[in-house]
Amino acid sequence: MSRPIHVPSPGGAPAWLVHRPGAAVTTVSVWLRAGSRHEGPGTAGGTHLLEHVLMQAPLAGGERVVDLLEELGGEANAITGREHLALYARVPTEEAGRALAVLGRALAEPDLSADVLEAERKVVREELRLAGSDPLDIVHDVFFELAYPGHPLGRPVGGTLDEVDALELDALRAHHRRFLGSAGVVVCGGADPDDLMRTLDKGPLASLPAWRPSPQAPPVWRGGRQTLRLNSDTAGVVIGGECGDSPAWPVLMELLAGASSALLTEELRNSLGLCYELWAVAAPYRDAGAWRVFLATAPEHVDEVVERATELLAEPRWTTAQVRRAAGRAAALMRLEAEQSLEEALLYGKHALVPGVPGWTLPAELAAIGSVAEVPSPKGPFAVAICCQ
Repeated sequence: MSRPIHVPSPGGAPAWLVHRPGAAVTTVSVWLRAGSRHEGPGTAGGTHLLEHVLMQAPLAGGERVVDLLEELGGEANAITGREHLALYARVPTEEAGRALAVLGRALAEPDLSADVLEAERKVVREELRLAGSDPLDIVHDVFFELAYPGHPLGRPVGGTLDEVDALELDALRAHHRRFLGSAGVVVCGGADPDDLMRTLDKGPLASLPAWRPSPQAPPVWRGGRQTLRLNSDTAGVVIGGECGDSPAWPVLMELLAGASSALLTEELRNSLGLCYELWAVAAPYRDAGAWRVFLATAPEHVDEVVERATELLAEPRWTTAQVRRAAGRAAALMRLEAEQSLEEALLYGKHALVPGVPGWTLPAELAAIGSVAEVPSPKGPFAVAICCQ
């Protein structure tokens, strides 16, 4: 596991270059360190819509970004979160420099035209429509709205249909200009770091406007229960609370709903047979954090699942041996995940680039998680989101 090269680049985009000597595949990613929580009036849903437009917009010469990346023999996609936007491509290592040049231009020099906006607006509408009819998907939006009511962290990442319809081209352009200075780069794979730096130095990300995150009022956690009624034979349930950013939280998630012997998995799946799919995740943000457990069940079992799960979460108890075993497994699972260059790049983006932690490394994080000997109790009051008929 290679140690990353961190390039602060005070005049341009900071970069994390993780070299895997001899790797045949390299993941190249460019990021904005701003997401849906940073959207202002008239731009709700704009970061996600911008993600779509940036990948489809033509560059000088008339070719679309996604087509240029696919011509390199790679696959390209993008992700929007509450605190970031990332464009990425997995390509043969020998094409990494060209992929970085294309993505840098896509982020810094897009042709944000009305034609591309209207075409992608239709695509985003369809994406939101499908998500809104799936209880296992939309329940997470219900959870965040319940957890952070009235705060940007509580808004849906993709916005609502009405918000996407109302977003104007000038507002999208202004949103892009406002956050371009937050750009950063993460590359993971066999590409030579010196070659990548030469590409960066020649590209548009080498000189960017200054950027500082706009201060926001800290989110205030709210508990409670909320149900969204959907016509479906499957129910989605999310139960969660506040969390921090210490390495103990991934271990707690493993204890709650990771291995087959995890607390909720053992009871709700193995013993009672009420759930087939369940998992837990902790998501720290710059000034807050939320852990949540997701459970899929039949509508007629919702009350029983919620009641039993909240009972178990209220006073969990684990032995020292269980915590140590969970810590080792949590670290091992992160290491397995990072075997893919894309997943390692996303880890460095989310843990190092976006929060601005230049000293973060995957080996150090794995060591910290693996050495956890004590976990926090799940913090209440719980937020309980339900989507069912």
